[in-house]
Amino acid sequence: MEKINLDLKDKNILLALDMDARKPDSSIAKVVRLSKQVTNYRIRRLEKKGIIKSYYAVIDHTKLGLKLYRIGLKLENAGKEKEQEILAYLTQRASWIVSALGTWDIWMAVYAKNEYEFMEFWNKFYTEYGYFIKQRWISLMTAFWNFERSFILPQKKNRDKMFILGKKPARTKIDEIDEKILQQLTRNARQTSLELAKKIKQTERIIRYRIRRLEEQKIILGYRTFLNTSLLGLKYYKLFIQLKNVKSKDFAIIRNYVTQNPAVVYNTVALGGYDFELEAHFHDSQALFAFIVELKETFPAFIRSIQHMEYIKEHKVTYYPIFS
Repeated sequence: MEKINLDLKDKNILLALDMDARKPDSSIAKVVRLSKQVTNYRIRRLEKKGIIKSYYAVIDHTKLGLKLYRIGLKLENAGKEKEQEILAYLTQRASWIVSALGTWDIWMAVYAKNEYEFMEFWNKFYTEYGYFIKQRWISLMTAFWNFERSFILPQKKNRDKMFILGKKPARTKIDEIDEKILQQLTRNARQTSLELAKKIKQTERIIRYRIRRLEEQKIILGYRTFLNTSLLGLKYYKLFIQLKNVKSKDFAIIRNYVTQNPAVVYNTVALGGYDFELEAHFHDSQALFAFIVELKETFPAFIRSIQHMEYIKEHKVTYYPIFS
């Protein structure tokens, strides 16, 4: 896929949208020092070029009593057409799904209220496509850190902007109106309150109040863009790190270190996963390997091994169970 070169203004717009995608054009215009009209034009252009694929709300599922199951699949006996069929089937049910190169062919996450609901999904899928599954790995996501995509402007030193899911899990009750708002903001986080009011059939005042309350309850942590980073000339990698009997304070040391690298975008924790997992964007495999060597040399007493895989295509990103 051919790289699209962006100028500094476009990069600043992407960074301004990255952690607050509901920010109005007028606010973004002030940040990037452009007129509202020019800012709107540039955002539409980034959308048209396919760099911005969509906008979504970052929702902490642990506040809603939901569990997030992560699944890795290695396929066999599946030609290109059958693989596309499996991907289409799973994309309908998954909240996040990628095609991968490495240990797994498909890497995805699925929300469920409990293990029984998850097994209902899994058994139905496996009955339909089990013949094509060579290997599977299922783990339960417990927490993950969403870092600012500083790779857009690597010279920017501020890396303190982040969303942490699962930090303080506590069930919070929501009603049907809240659910509809979350569903709509998952589909398009830049919808105006007026647009949401018309769809949900409530007043704009109620919508504004409800969104503010969901934010105050830390159910909605923020709003982000779904970027096609391959158009920016970047490759997307997942790193699985096995550690050497480290303590909780050691995890914090490693996390604080990797957080400072603008390439790192996520740090995940999963029951049944590796000791330390992160995701990062690099321009090529050489940059990835340099990062791995750096980690091993910086933490020789902590790191036992590092494995990785490459995300070839990110098909879907949502933080709430909507099926489309």
